[in-house]
Amino acid sequence: MSEEVQIAVFSDINEAEIAKALLMSNGVPCILTDDDAGGMYPQLRQTLGVHLMVPEEFAEQARELLDDARAAAEEDDQE
Repeated sequence: MSEEVQIAVFSDINEAEIAKALLMSNGVPCILTDDDAGGMYPQLRQTLGVHLMVPEEFAEQARELLDDARAAAEEDDQE
């Protein structure tokens, strides 16, 4: 089993979930990790972030997918 690597950190759980869905829909296994003290301190997500993790062998593919999505979003913003 390969080691998981962090490919992105989000301060918003919704953005993290969207990124995870994008990767999963393209066959990239991934998980989100965060620490909000069991829900007692949700502000920790903003401070510490929500980490998007993928197996090392999928890291390059995941980064490319996220970069393409960011570029498309920026292009839409400019129109």
